[in-house]
Amino acid sequence: MYSFTDDAVGPLRMRSQRLHPATTVTAVSDAAEALCGVQAQETRSAMLSVRARTAGLVASDVEASLHEERTIVRTWSMRGTLHLVARDDLSWLLSLFGPHFAPRGPEPKQLAEVGFDEAELERTMDAIRRVLDDEGPLTRDELAARLRESGVDVDPTSRTPNFLIRQAALRGVLCEVAPKAGDIAYDVVAEWVSSPAPPDRDVALATLARRYLSAYQPTTLDDFAYWSGLPKRDVRAGWESIADERSDVTFGERTLSMRTADVPDTDPTQSKTTVRFLPGYDTYLLGYRPENRPVPTAFHTQVWPGAGIIRPTVVVDGAVVATWTLDKSASPVVGVRPFEPLDDAIVVGLETEAADLGRFLGLDVEPKLIVEAD
Repeated sequence: MYSFTDDAVGPLRMRSQRLHPATTVTAVSDAAEALCGVQAQETRSAMLSVRARTAGLVASDVEASLHEERTIVRTWSMRGTLHLVARDDLSWLLSLFGPHFAPRGPEPKQLAEVGFDEAELERTMDAIRRVLDDEGPLTRDELAARLRESGVDVDPTSRTPNFLIRQAALRGVLCEVAPKAGDIAYDVVAEWVSSPAPPDRDVALATLARRYLSAYQPTTLDDFAYWSGLPKRDVRAGWESIADERSDVTFGERTLSMRTADVPDTDPTQSKTTVRFLPGYDTYLLGYRPENRPVPTAFHTQVWPGAGIIRPTVVVDGAVVATWTLDKSASPVVGVRPFEPLDDAIVVGLETEAADLGRFLGLDVEPKLIVEAD
């Protein structure tokens, strides 16, 4: 069995997450593919997640990948939440997550309460497909109006249109496309992107396990289950199907899994310190069970203050060491609130990241870095 100190986990995860300079990529779709999806309930945060894992891109490159090149798609997948996924991954991801999450959560019950049982939902999905085939792309309000005209009893002032859109996305009917007059718009998936037909379920589960392991290693089966949101029996099946591709590795008192091909020959803690600004809701913080997150227990509430909020964080060699904010006024300021005093090498890394943040966002003035006192 391979063996390293526990300090090696963070640097290895930085490489897996494409946060280390040696593993960054140059295309938005490459980042989405490498991570098996970028958390994207907040589009701005997703853009900053891409920034941290790529070299030389700017925010408009993410928009172009979404709305012009169509190499990535924003839709619901892991944990039933919004992600940026690579175009070629869309169909097989939906084949796993759509059937699981469409009937779960409070949404189906709330739809049933206003007349949308499963039979009516199926009829409504057909209606959505017909309406979009004829008139798409459409915004939420436009889609609700066209559905009413076609005989679907939907209240446009309620949350029902939102629920129907999510159901249609999970069922592979529609996806988010380029905005119309500043509003999110939707169209039939096949009209917007061409994605390969999904493989059978066993192959898809194996692919999911392989991609998760590559993006989050060193990690565990339980973390894989948490990240995906799928039933344990499914993730275990995928995990076991790649048993010959992974190895158990000892890190101090922990035993974690890695792709055998990625187990290093040398101590990964000897590399140069890597500092990254991650946005709120970054994928890295959502890839592990709460007890395995890379945040010191004493500072969890500074990152997760409640109400579903996940604050922007500073990650150093895989460990979260601070939170940060950006004031984009005429004199932009990046404020860093460290959990503990930071050494000079980390401060230099913060300055580099602050400058790159300004470059990515196209700020006219390079942000000033302010590290708050303890």
